[in-house]
Amino acid sequence: MSSQDGQPTSVADVTTPPTVVPVSDVPSSARVHHFDELSERTQVALSTATPTGRLDIDPSTTRLSRGDIVVFTEYLRIQ
Repeated sequence: MSSQDGQPTSVADVTTPPTVVPVSDVPSSARVHHFDELSERTQVALSTATPTGRLDIDPSTTRLSRGDIVVFTEYLRIQ
């Protein structure tokens, strides 16, 4: 996964499962993905995120990057 601030991604960022958090403001520089445009596997991971926001998805195989925004029933930031 890439870093939104242009810094290299650490090994922990690549191996640690991403989490999602609701956001109300979307920075103009953020990459935005619409839920229905994501793979079925990614859609399932987003719709079944744990209460803490943990996604059951391999971070090395998803096209989502930390800092991306997903338009779902609300805006979700990938962390």
